[in-house]
Amino acid sequence: MIKVKAVQVLALIFFSVSALAQTKTTFVPKQGYLFDVQYNIQNPGGDLADRFGWNSAIGIGARYKFESGWTAGVQYNWMFGNNVKEVNMFDSILGPSGEIIDKDGLFSVIRLNQRGHVMTFNGGRLFPMLKHNRNSGIYIEAGAGFMLHRIDIFASSLTVPQVTEAYEKGYDRLTGGYAFAQFIGYQHLDPKKRVNIQAGFSFQQAFTKSMRTVDFDTRTYNDQKRVDLVNGFRIGIMIPVYTKRLEEEEFFID
Repeated sequence: MIKVKAVQVLALIFFSVSALAQTKTTFVPKQGYLFDVQYNIQNPGGDLADRFGWNSAIGIGARYKFESGWTAGVQYNWMFGNNVKEVNMFDSILGPSGEIIDKDGLFSVIRLNQRGHVMTFNGGRLFPMLKHNRNSGIYIEAGAGFMLHRIDIFASSLTVPQVTEAYEKGYDRLTGGYAFAQFIGYQHLDPKKRVNIQAGFSFQQAFTKSMRTVDFDTRTYNDQKRVDLVNGFRIGIMIPVYTKRLEEEEFFID
């Protein structure tokens, strides 16, 4: 009798451990929404490299992940930086000493920054690398949208009418056009939803032109067609919200 009970206890422990191990090691493909926040460090290329240096971007995105690993969503990035190379637009309003003089006859210091926006609609595919976690692996994504960037002009005094308020638009080099984006990296979705991260390399190509009718320094419209490139490294955190298939729903009848 004791031997029978011992066998029953051992069998119960065995099946309990097996079930626990399966819970810990098996994370089947799931479908649902992925909301993410990202940080990018980026190096401009093409025509953009003549205007700006290294910059950063903060992004937010939303995607829907299917069980098959395919995704569809939207991504927005806000670019910012303080490495501006194109500064000759002020040559025509500089004083003899090479400084801008405000309306009170004093020297004014001007600081230039980069500002920009990129929005794309994307499709991607997850390629699982681990048998026990089919929601993590190599992630590849591509999309198309719009890029906009400009030079943000900040004067040390509001008494510099040459470059403030509406006149700033004549010097800010606002530029925009169609853009394409790609990403390749690793995506990790924790079975317990604790640590969900994505990291990899991003690439953007934009075909842009000036959005201003005239540049004040040249007194003409800049009709140059541009190819603006941005390459960088991206890391982000994700918040998954999984949805159930119809056959997974549970129904209760009184």
